[in-house]
Amino acid sequence: MEQTFLARAASQISTMVDRFLRLGEEDQTAEEADRIRAIRLSVLSSSTPWMMAANLCNATLTIFVFQGSPSAPAVYAICGLLLAIIFYTSLSWWRNRKRGQRERASLRGTNRTVVYAAILSALWAAIDIVAYPSANETQRMVLIALTVGMAGGGGFALATIPPASIVFCGMIAFGAAIALLRDGSIVGAYLFALYIVFAAIIIRSSLALCKSLTERVRAKLAADEQRDVIGLLLNDFEENASDWLWGVDSDLNLERASARFYDKLQIPENMVLGRPLMTIMPFSSVSLEGHDCRENFANCLMSRQSFRDQDLCVEVGGELGIWSVTAKAIYDEQERFKGYRGVGRDVTANRESRLRIEHMARHDPLTEVGNRVLLSEDFERAVSRYERFGDAFSVLLLDLDRFKQVNDNFGHTAGDELLRTVASILSQLRGENDTLARVGGDEFAILHACVDDPRSAATLASRIIERFAHPITLGCGSAQIGVSIGIACAPIDGTEPDQLMRNADLALYRAKTDGRNRYRFFDSSLDAAARRRSLLEQELALAIAEESLTVHFQPLVSAETRQVVCAEALLRWNHPKLGAISPSEFIPIAEEAGQITAIGSWVLRQACRHAATWPDNVRVAVNLSSRQFLSPGLLPLIETAITENGLRSQRLEVEVTESLLMETAIGVEQTLESISRLGVRIALDDFGTGFSSLSYLRRYHFDKLKIDQSFISDLETNPDGRAIVDAVIRLAGELRMSVAAEGVETREQLERLRQMGCGEIQGFLTGRPMPVDAFEEYLKQTNGSVQRLSA
Repeated sequence: MEQTFLARAASQISTMVDRFLRLGEEDQTAEEADRIRAIRLSVLSSSTPWMMAANLCNATLTIFVFQGSPSAPAVYAICGLLLAIIFYTSLSWWRNRKRGQRERASLRGTNRTVVYAAILSALWAAIDIVAYPSANETQRMVLIALTVGMAGGGGFALATIPPASIVFCGMIAFGAAIALLRDGSIVGAYLFALYIVFAAIIIRSSLALCKSLTERVRAKLAADEQRDVIGLLLNDFEENASDWLWGVDSDLNLERASARFYDKLQIPENMVLGRPLMTIMPFSSVSLEGHDCRENFANCLMSRQSFRDQDLCVEVGGELGIWSVTAKAIYDEQERFKGYRGVGRDVTANRESRLRIEHMARHDPLTEVGNRVLLSEDFERAVSRYERFGDAFSVLLLDLDRFKQVNDNFGHTAGDELLRTVASILSQLRGENDTLARVGGDEFAILHACVDDPRSAATLASRIIERFAHPITLGCGSAQIGVSIGIACAPIDGTEPDQLMRNADLALYRAKTDGRNRYRFFDSSLDAAARRRSLLEQELALAIAEESLTVHFQPLVSAETRQVVCAEALLRWNHPKLGAISPSEFIPIAEEAGQITAIGSWVLRQACRHAATWPDNVRVAVNLSSRQFLSPGLLPLIETAITENGLRSQRLEVEVTESLLMETAIGVEQTLESISRLGVRIALDDFGTGFSSLSYLRRYHFDKLKIDQSFISDLETNPDGRAIVDAVIRLAGELRMSVAAEGVETREQLERLRQMGCGEIQGFLTGRPMPVDAFEEYLKQTNGSVQRLSA
């Protein structure tokens, strides 16, 4: 147990000694510490002669002062040892003075220095101990001066080795302490305290000096290492790099160059060295981007100024290439031109790569026509030409009609092939100076230069529409598409690119609204309509949030009993500033803005809430938009609206249009079946206006058909219209569906429909759409029967 304790104590002491000897070497790697330690020992060695001279003078002074003193024999003996050490140290320094500085030094060098400092300081401390008690005033003053002087001089001389500096000052302090305490006077105590403060300052200063020296040494080592690395890299660069270094004198004669330069020239070094650089460079007669390379390079050299990336078109061995040259002008202290030092490189491959990258950045990867970047750049050029020369131009924005059907029917591969074919056709139809760009999925833009006749844009649009009126042959079959075109002309419709593109987009929207497969020019009314559309979209969002929309109800009556059997919920919007806004205007806006689902949900809840207070024989009908019909939340919404308001499900009708069935066939059948299972009635609205009504009747189950008002308006005068209405009514009867006629305005229309067997009538004859209060009052006044129909 005792041996273990001793071993642990010895280990801790060894660790403390090692840490003490490594003072000043914190945050250094082992290799770095060895190199810095060698420099610190070298600095100490360079100051050895001055240290020995100081010790020699102090020892001689001590011998002289203590002649005849009681302590003289002991002082002489100690001074003799000091003189022996001084002599030996000086002799060793003299023998080793011409040796070069070591690159590394181990910790043994620090150990020897510490031991040497301990011996030397111990001898000076011994003089204080043996001489101070019996010394007179003069001798004591000399001893105090020697003690302080040796502590200060030795501490700073040994500052590069902090452990040695601390040991030296500490040993002398120890001797001074013994000498002063033996005196026993209060003055001795004060002197000792002052010495302790002085020694602490010396030690702190020595540590600071050591740190400063270490930082300078580390910086120098880093700089030397960096210089070596740069030298190696430069040598490797000259030997292996594809670039080359070159230099010319003040007369522009070749002074030096890398071997790579001569390899590029395919000429030996001795044939070109010392010759003018302009006669050495193998300039080609081909100009680069319209510039004379020889002249540009000569101007750069003659300017006596630094230059960068000067491209030269050269011809070596019958092959053309591009060299890029960079140079720094060299001037002496008197600002006299001394030549150039530069670097050159062969950028032929880089230039080709850069051109490919620039092409990719400005062209659509699928169709290889321009993209928005190229269109924007050419737009700027067109605007610049207009401002300088008055050259008019126009932009045609094209959108492919029925492109989505091609993707859905044949797949995206066929869609990509169609886009490439369309781009090829447009490239052939556009003018030589026109820019063609793909700006969206199936949108293209043509920047058309129409210097001679601005109406040429219309001619170009007509040719494009005519060409796409014919089927396009694809690998998977034939595709029949069309194209809608919006046209904006500069300067009539603006000169700013963004403004022209916006105006062309508005004209394109008008072309699509007017039936597609046609072109339209921009006019100011489109801008006004767009502004109103934007305003209505913002105001509609606010109206939805504040629930300031209203629901009106239009009655449907039985043709036989004249009783109100249903009421259709119709949305109305009366804006406080804009006034009444037609549903035909704000409903399409709500559909495009994605607001229609929220509106439809609100209308459904309101309709069910009000209908719950009506007579039990009066149903309520609510229209469903395409977005709302396909929403996953539709069924829970219907079920919640019925349950919360206590409305029988049979009293709710939902109306869907043929356009919804035609455009969104996926999932329609399941949704209709789910609604029927809830007990809710389903009506097919606007029957007869679609393209495949009979197939829908066979595929889906409906409870009611609503004949569109376009068939009712000329019922009395158009025999064909009457035949169609009569056929629809009989067809519905065979399919066990009720029939409602929309837009009934006269008694004659009512009577004919009743004779044909039409079950329900809706129109101004039975009642206009009215607010809920007015409708409920209407029900009370008629007692469920509309008497005036038979008046």
